[in-house]
Amino acid sequence: MTVDGILITGFVIIALIYIISKGPTLAYKWNKIQFTTDVSDIINATRDWKKARPNFDGVSLKKICDITDLSDSICGRSGDGKSTNSFGGDWSVSVNSSKGLFDIKATLPNDTDRIADIADTMAPSTRSGCIEADGCSTISTSTSSVTMTF
Repeated sequence: MTVDGILITGFVIIALIYIISKGPTLAYKWNKIQFTTDVSDIINATRDWKKARPNFDGVSLKKICDITDLSDSICGRSGDGKSTNSFGGDWSVSVNSSKGLFDIKATLPNDTDRIADIADTMAPSTRSGCIEADGCSTISTSTSSVTMTF
């Protein structure tokens, strides 16, 4: 092998090591992008479900999946949103205590240490349009879930 070949091989190996070391971070960022896209799709489908109804009373993800064209990747095979979000958790939709609003809850069993970051990412898109999740009345977290109000 020539010196040029050895140098190129060395650079390729270093680049691969770098990419592999960043794998978990890149996977998390990709999952977060998919998560926000799925929330947007659920919001639109929930509003489609409401149609001329006076409020969101009786809404559920199962009903939304049955009536709208919400993606099978969100609804799942059973149409109940179980184990379909990008973090391996469930989706659910329910009426808020103010029946003119609805809540989307996502469980995140595989990334419980990143719930605060996900909540901060989603806070601006909730009903109140908060800058961050801390102190925001339309987003709440538990040890393994995020609930957003729209």
